[in-house]
Amino acid sequence: MLSGIATFAMQGRWQAAIVTALLSFAALMLPPLSYLASGILVLTTLRIGPKEGIKVVAAATVIFTLLAGFLLGQFYIAGAFLLSSWLPVLVVSLLLGYTRSLAVSLLAASGLGILVVLGTHIVLSDPTMWWQQILIPFFEVIAQQPGWQFDQQQTQDLIVRLSGMMTGLIAAGLSANVMFGLLIGRAWQAKLFNPGGFASEFYQLKLGKQAAIVTIVLMVISVLPVQGSLSLVVDCLPIALTVFALQGLAVIHAIVKQQQKQKFWLIAVYVLLVMMMPQMVVILATLGVLEQWMNFRKYSAE
Repeated sequence: MLSGIATFAMQGRWQAAIVTALLSFAALMLPPLSYLASGILVLTTLRIGPKEGIKVVAAATVIFTLLAGFLLGQFYIAGAFLLSSWLPVLVVSLLLGYTRSLAVSLLAASGLGILVVLGTHIVLSDPTMWWQQILIPFFEVIAQQPGWQFDQQQTQDLIVRLSGMMTGLIAAGLSANVMFGLLIGRAWQAKLFNPGGFASEFYQLKLGKQAAIVTIVLMVISVLPVQGSLSLVVDCLPIALTVFALQGLAVIHAIVKQQQKQKFWLIAVYVLLVMMMPQMVVILATLGVLEQWMNFRKYSAE
């Protein structure tokens, strides 16, 4: 089915734009569908070229604006998708096309997330307090539901903890959309025009020691008492963990392939990732960081 979506999108500019707009609109109810929409933009840009990628983004914006306007009465949603998803995906796709480096492109996607963090701290004098003001009304409604088990103090503590994390989590989510779209689009391109090419590229992914050192520094700062005064730095950690979690997945995929293990091991990893996402992201990111020095894939192949 997914290959069919990619094949249809490659039939022309408007087909790609329609698929992108419809998937993005459906993502309002099922957010992961935005990864597929991003993948279509990546596929179009890589296969047909930068100019066509720009035209698809423009056409998708028009289609989405009409959908959002007539069905929801909210035209501005198209602008939100354009700024937070389609334009960043287009930029990173262009970078991948020019550099031919998946690692550089993924790091660029994480860089976009860091720019979001910096912009937030520039615009808002205290992002944590701003998020508290956003979250308090939401939790007041949730706390009134019969199944809510936290008392007032526990709810307040939860709001405080979440408000301190939201900037980093939102930025990491935006980066993840670009990263996943990049991987999906590259995988579609390989499946349609170079079978097996993406697997080899993903198995060999290596983000580099410099990025790993930055991630280690961020992890250390996040557990030190000074973290409260370095919130801007700490907010960058979720972004670094996201990109290195992908590195960790690349290591696991490569080892399973080299050792000719059954796909059960990969399924188990992804099930755990869904069930225990925060813990698994940290574990995978740690594996990805260590890979820059330990080279587990090399030892596994020997």
